[in-house]
Amino acid sequence: MILKTIMLFFALLIGMGSAADNVSPYPLFHYDIVAHAAMESLSSGRIDIFIEVVYDDVQFRKNDDTYQASYELSAIILDGRDQVDGDLWKESLSVDAYEKTNSRRDIDLSHKVFRLDPGKYTVKLGFEDLESGQMYESEEKIVIDDYSKPPISGSEITFARKIEMENGRVKSIFPEVTTNYKGLGYPAFAYFEIYNPQRADEASVSVQISGENTGYKKTTSEIIDLDGERTDYVIALPTDTLSHDRYLLRVEIIVNNKKANLEKIFYIRWGGLPRSADDLDVAINQLHYIASSKEWKKMRKAPDAKKLEYFIEFWKKRDPTPGTEQNEAMESYYAKISTANQEFTVMGRKGWQTDRGIVYIILGPPNEIIRNDYPSGSRPYQIWQYYAINRQFAFFDRNGFGDYEFVNPISIGELQRFAEQL
Repeated sequence: MILKTIMLFFALLIGMGSAADNVSPYPLFHYDIVAHAAMESLSSGRIDIFIEVVYDDVQFRKNDDTYQASYELSAIILDGRDQVDGDLWKESLSVDAYEKTNSRRDIDLSHKVFRLDPGKYTVKLGFEDLESGQMYESEEKIVIDDYSKPPISGSEITFARKIEMENGRVKSIFPEVTTNYKGLGYPAFAYFEIYNPQRADEASVSVQISGENTGYKKTTSEIIDLDGERTDYVIALPTDTLSHDRYLLRVEIIVNNKKANLEKIFYIRWGGLPRSADDLDVAINQLHYIASSKEWKKMRKAPDAKKLEYFIEFWKKRDPTPGTEQNEAMESYYAKISTANQEFTVMGRKGWQTDRGIVYIILGPPNEIIRNDYPSGSRPYQIWQYYAINRQFAFFDRNGFGDYEFVNPISIGELQRFAEQL
């Protein structure tokens, strides 16, 4: 009965996928799926699913002296087309201060464990805010190994904000999820298990952290004693010294000339950036459509140490609710960029760089779209109507690959002037 309910939830979610009012343009939850050996045997597996929901991403309602929110989560695990496991559950939040309802620092963490045989699976996750009706879904392919077969291997890596040890073993873990929307905080740790079915006495462990854009690279190595067939290993990550970037954590374990390699991505994000941006330079380039020429050039030409300062300064001037944690104008603007990327991306160009994307970002969605995808003797075209400014914009697909261009080109300055009338 539970599995049927979960499948119904996903059917409803997919069916509503075209409704912009219900499907969020950015993730409403952040998750991590980590594969391990089962506690009782290295030949069996399990996955831990960690899901974080930021308070600001759910809708609270006032109830007497508190503010309450609730949301529903679902997980479906598929082996090919067959569902082998799953769950559907509800989470509730209650805070006593309105400011907490808009917090981007406070999160609610859910944790589910599923026992699985070795093999390949698809995990589908779903979210629904029960107050606003907003929904979001995601899916990921996972592999469960038979850890009893290789002479040395390791679990996947779990990131954590706190790890408690007892007698050399991990007693408890407080996990932390990191995605391109959400960076790791400080302190931060990485945890994994080393599987040693042949019960060797020691291993060499090499850890390397490398940044994608910053050029950061640090490697450490040590010889450790192994604790039977399963050994805990914890790495303290130097997140307090790392710059905004995407980092690769790579681990090499060597036992008796046999190697096992583990790796996982984590993110460090500067405060002040919109949740959908993972590159400051790209976020600045995307301001070309609303910034003055002077503002835009100032940010683009600034030294790296000043770019974030100028970016925050730009959006602070446009914050409709100064003094609060959220900048609604910034989030709304970059949400439109995310939607443009989803809807209008073509070969060689992101959606925000296309003609339709530019109009969408500056003016928002049109009131009406007239489409003709198969005109006789002509190219496919679209006409976007904006009633409030009494304007329409025509686009045609020059090459037949979905890259709609202006029929009558218009400057960004003109579109900005139209935006002022909305």
